[in-house]
Amino acid sequence: MAFKETPETRSIQRTGPRLERRFTVARQLRGAYRHGDQWASVLEYEAGETRGGVSYGLAVPEVLADLTGRTVGWVSHREPASCVSSDGEHPELLSGDTLRDADGGLLLLTVPSAPTTPEGEVLLPTGLVPELRVRWELADCERRKDTRTQGARLRFEDARKRGASPVTVSVGETKRLLLGGVRYEVRVARAQADTSDRCGQAVFTVFREGLREEL
Repeated sequence: MAFKETPETRSIQRTGPRLERRFTVARQLRGAYRHGDQWASVLEYEAGETRGGVSYGLAVPEVLADLTGRTVGWVSHREPASCVSSDGEHPELLSGDTLRDADGGLLLLTVPSAPTTPEGEVLLPTGLVPELRVRWELADCERRKDTRTQGARLRFEDARKRGASPVTVSVGETKRLLLGGVRYEVRVARAQADTSDRCGQAVFTVFREGLREEL
């Protein structure tokens, strides 16, 4: 995910971990730029003298469905987590980006880094996706010698529905998930848990069903 806006005054003066924009998609580029097996779907907007764009990288040949003319809300969150990464002495990154429709319904969640805690939680930025709860469990694979981490699976469930059945997704899998009666697709790219007292990391994406298309 990438974001660019001109003039840059508002975005470079960003304070705190969160950046938000609500805009109508003026133009959409699908499969606009390619890097390896990824290419970009870009949502462009104009508001007076301000022009901007949010770019999402998807695996070729996937692109975002056409959102031209629709009003969307975009939120990006980046901050150090409260736990130390298993990969070093620095805090694990806590990050996520949401794209919502005009009524606030979730269209897309991308999570470049969600810390996995020793207690089984997968940490998400506070208030970013209150409708979703994620936890982890160990996968059926042996821990490699001289490493701190072990492979995990992620369990997704509707945080607002009592007794909701979780959906367990392994790395490389895509499965369906119901949130508030709406169908989504969950794809997990990375899921590791630390074997001691540090945080591992999860990387995943949640799409509203029908938001992904192929060119």
